[in-house]
Amino acid sequence: MPKKNNKWPKYVREVNGRIVWRPRITAEDRTVIDVDSHGFLKPPVRLGSVKDSEERILSAYLSAKTSLTARTGADKHTLKWIIDQYLNSSQFRALASTTHHRTKSLVKVLEHPIAANGKDITFGDLPIITITKPMVRRLADKRLDNMIAEGLKGTSTINQEMSLLHSATRWAIEHIDDLGITDSPFKVKKFKVDENERYVTDEEYDVQYQIAAELSEYLPLFFELTYLIASRGVETLDLRTSHIDPDPINGGIYVTRRKGSRNNFIEWSDRLYKAYQAAVSILEKHKANGKDVPLIISSAGYKLSMSGLRTAMHRLKETMAERDLKDNFWSLHLLKSKGVSDAESDHIAGHKTESMRNKYKTKIERHKAAR
Repeated sequence: MPKKNNKWPKYVREVNGRIVWRPRITAEDRTVIDVDSHGFLKPPVRLGSVKDSEERILSAYLSAKTSLTARTGADKHTLKWIIDQYLNSSQFRALASTTHHRTKSLVKVLEHPIAANGKDITFGDLPIITITKPMVRRLADKRLDNMIAEGLKGTSTINQEMSLLHSATRWAIEHIDDLGITDSPFKVKKFKVDENERYVTDEEYDVQYQIAAELSEYLPLFFELTYLIASRGVETLDLRTSHIDPDPINGGIYVTRRKGSRNNFIEWSDRLYKAYQAAVSILEKHKANGKDVPLIISSAGYKLSMSGLRTAMHRLKETMAERDLKDNFWSLHLLKSKGVSDAESDHIAGHKTESMRNKYKTKIERHKAAR
């Protein structure tokens, strides 16, 4: 039988030589805190033993109370609230419009139903402090099972959902005070996806781009050009200054396609023109500029070879693996697929057949309801 001692705070008792704290949890907080049939915290928090000093017991009590208060008072720190803050952030607004459209579908994960202490709530209702990696793993597995039951593959969609939640949580850790966590619980192993079906998100692109910029002067530029003109890696390496119409209004890049695809002309966008200017700056830096010279050169100032590119990509892949970002890494083939998927026209890569165009379109399509 628990023994009450008036020197201890409310709900602190001695039980079999142990000092425990077992507060009564309010009804509204029982969706996120485990309680027994009478509404008391389950299991109780052990503060120490009867042999411990009163100072030590009180210190443990204050720590436990602070922790519980953070969990029960985290209404504004629910996952749904955090996602809302992230979607209204300057970081998210700076992403491509295609990402904004895709996110409208991915946030449905927040409505996934779960049960908490006998009550039906949604995953988005959970305070972020209560979400664990094992819980996220079970959620991802369950959502995949549901999609497979509906006749869908689902792996790419679930991976994108987890990437969104991970990006939002990482943003929140850096921008929101007293969040209660220091690491994202959504950093879980992704489902294996057929590389031809994977869509590289803007967030995944940005992560790899930033790390590439640490390792190489030319690699980030190569990524930008390859993505924006939806080219094969070798087609990007083929680009020469003579292929450029520098007119900022009506100009662009003439792309010589390979493997039977049609050559075409890609008009400037602000981003593509900026990439071209960066390429020119590097050429001028190495005193390699001219009317008909390779647009992309190595750090030594010579035309970048395919073997040199492979070496750089291998080094980048190893660096990302060392930073626990192995699942984030994407290949050049996927970069071209992203370009085709994000472009206004799926003819951007010069593919002559519908089957080839469909092969490179990896983004989840959005459609209006039938009625």
